[in-house]
Amino acid sequence: MTDVMWSVAQIAERDKISKAAVSKAAKKLLEERPDTPVQRDSQGRIMLLSLAHYDHYRQRFVNPAKAKAEIRTSEPDAPTKPEDPSSSFDEARRQSEWLKLGRERIRHQEEIGQLLRRDRVDQALRTAGLEIQSVIKRLANRADDLALAVSKEGVHGARVLLRTIAFELGNEIADRLAKVSETAPRLDDLIGDEVE
Repeated sequence: MTDVMWSVAQIAERDKISKAAVSKAAKKLLEERPDTPVQRDSQGRIMLLSLAHYDHYRQRFVNPAKAKAEIRTSEPDAPTKPEDPSSSFDEARRQSEWLKLGRERIRHQEEIGQLLRRDRVDQALRTAGLEIQSVIKRLANRADDLALAVSKEGVHGARVLLRTIAFELGNEIADRLAKVSETAPRLDDLIGDEVE
C-alpha cells in the first residue's frame, strides 16, 4: 500500500498553522511511532510525512482545547498546488482514498492489539527488571553453599550446585513474573481517557 505523503509545508498550509508547529507535532509522532513512514533529506530533516499517521496522531493525542489548527477527522482537502491542473480532482480523490485506507489500517491495528502503548510497555519492562534483579541479588547468600561444594567435590561440585541454583532462580523469577502478570490489566485505557 502506498501512503499519502505530504511535506511539512503542505500540512502547515492546509491546517493554517506554522511549519514549526507541524514539525513539532511530527517530531512527537516519530517519538511515539518510530515506524511512521517518512522521507528524509541528506541531513535527516523530514521532507515528506504520512498524512494518515499525522492526522491520526493529532486526532488521538492532541488536546482539542489547546490545538490551534482544526483536528482532522475527515478526508484531506485537495493539494494546494497540484502539478497537473487537469488531474487535480482525480489526484485529490486518490489521496483521499489512500488516506482513508491508511487511517482504517491504523484503527484496525489498534483494535486487534497490534499497536502497543509505549509508556505501558516501558513500565512493564521496568517492573519485570526490578523483580528479576531482586531475585538475582540474593545469589550472594548462596556463597557458603558454593564454598562447601567446592571443598567437598571440587569444580564438579561447584558445577552441580550452580546448575541447581540457576534452576531455583529461574523458577523464582518465573513465579514472580507470573504474579506481576496476574495483577496487570488485560486492556489499557485510551490515553485520551486519562487526560479527561
